[in-house]
Formats: sequence, structure tokens, C-alpha cells
Amino acid sequence: TQSTGSSGINAEYGGLPGAGVQGAKGQKGSAGKPGIPGDAAQTIQLNPYIVAFHSQKNVAPKCFDGMTELWTGYSFMFVDVSNTETAQPLSEPGSCWREFYPKQLLICKTDKCTDSADEYSVWLSTADIPDDVTPHDHYPYSERWTDETEDRIKDYVSRCVVCVSDYRLMAVHSYRSQKPDTTHMEKNGWVELYSGFSFIFQKASSYGMGNQMSDHGSCMQYYSPVMTVQATSHEVKWINNMPKTMWIVDAEMVEQHDIYDGPVDLEVGPGADRKRMRENYLGRCVVMHKSAKNRRVLYYAPSG
Repeated sequence: TQSTGSSGINAEYGGLPGAGVQGAKGQKGSAGKPGIPGDAAQTIQLNPYIVAFHSQKNVAPKCFDGMTELWTGYSFMFVDVSNTETAQPLSEPGSCWREFYPKQLLICKTDKCTDSADEYSVWLSTADIPDDVTPHDHYPYSERWTDETEDRIKDYVSRCVVCVSDYRLMAVHSYRSQKPDTTHMEKNGWVELYSGFSFIFQKASSYGMGNQMSDHGSCMQYYSPVMTVQATSHEVKWINNMPKTMWIVDAEMVEQHDIYDGPVDLEVGPGADRKRMRENYLGRCVVMHKSAKNRRVLYYAPSG
């Protein structure tokens, strides 16, 4: 026998539900257990810096912490065409070519394009000369570009890497043979990335390229009297009298020299002389970057 309620059949026995009255709001429950971690948010950097670094060795350098590698290559400096020069700053990605080859120039006129042995490109050479040999003994004088000599030639061409950096770099020069004092910068959130020697200008036959002294390309980690590889369509040279490099020297050394005694003349062939040049005469520099703790806004994460 089915029992009936005042407003319907009891649902326990398969009847229709009755019409109840909504109760009062219950008390707030206790906090639940933490959920599992979510996926990483997508971030877009507002101010990336695309920079190049040169190892001055035949092995490509690595990007520093906080940077992402884009590509590696060979350290390109400039071309000299009919005594007119066009250069790539060593701090910029255009100075890092993915391949090294001397026959990369064509001169185009209205009806034809030709190559020329008179125009040449200039590349950064390796600088890791052992102290027990001279530059003349270390570098080849010149090599013809052939399949047999390609690997040997590339052994003396500096390698490079292009990186995306999330912080700006700045070079600081002491104009002394000691590293510059960066205490004030460090108190304001700057950190040293690396130190080196103040490199200001590279000359070819008639023209050359200079460096912005605030750019990190003006602070070379190694010093060598031979800084360039000169390549034409058929020959690659290291030792010749046309290219000249200019470095900042210790200002005190210059002040002590009497110009009436003639020019300053320092030997840099033997290893002991190069070491004395590095330690006592060349201007020093450091490359600094802003600490992550002191960067205000770097990333934007879309909501939702």
C-alpha cells in the first residue's frame, strides 16, 4: 500500500517529489586542500636586446646567464671596397656571420656583376697566441682558399655567438692598466659580466672601423697584435703591414712620456713583451649589466 503526503507521493517509493521550502544559508566551510600547480604562464619580453659576443678563439663562446642563443658563426668586421669601408659593430648581430668564406663580394653595374681581387673583407682573428711563440710563428702569413686549406684557415678565425639578452650591457673604461672602479654602479644595481682591454679602432688599407666606447664590443677579453684576417676572392692573409689596431693605453704612461723623445715604441712580438704590454700599458675595461633585482618591468603576462 502506498502512503501519501499532504503535497505528493513519497519519493522513497518512486512517487513524485514533494514541494519543500528552501532552507537558510549554511555556514562557510573550511578551506580545501591546495590544488596541483598550473602550467607556466606565457610571457612576452618588452625590451629584448640582441647582442653578439666574440671568443677570439676558434670555438664559439656561450651566451651568459639570462640569455638565449640564436646562432653561432664567424666574427666579421668590415669590407673594404675601392677604399670605401662599411663595418658591423662587434656588439651587433650583423658581426656574426654563420659561415666564413672569402668569395662573398660581387660588384654589380648596369649589365653585369663581377668579383674582384682588389676588394676584401676583414674578419676578427683568433688571439690565443701562446706566450712562447711570436705572432709571426703562430699565424700563417697567407693561404690560398682551397678545399685543402679551408679547415686550416678557419682555425685562425674568431668564432661568435648571437644571444637574446633580457638586460642591457654597458662597457666602462678606466684609461689605466687597472680595471675601472665600479663601486658606485654596483651600489646602484649593476653587476660585472666580464673584463678585458679597451679596443677602439681597426684600420685596413685606408679606412677602418671604430667602436662606441659604451658598447661591449669595445672591451675585448684578449689582446693580440694581430687582430684581423684579410680575405680576398682567392687569398686569406694574417701578417701584413696594412691593417692596424688601436687600443687605449694607460694615461699615466702617456703623461710621463716626453713627446720630444720621439714616439712611444713598444715591442709586442715576444711573449714576455706582450705580457708586459697587457699588464702595464693597455687600458682596462669591464662590461656591466643591470641586476635582475633592480629591473622594474621586463615581462608582460596576458591575463586570462
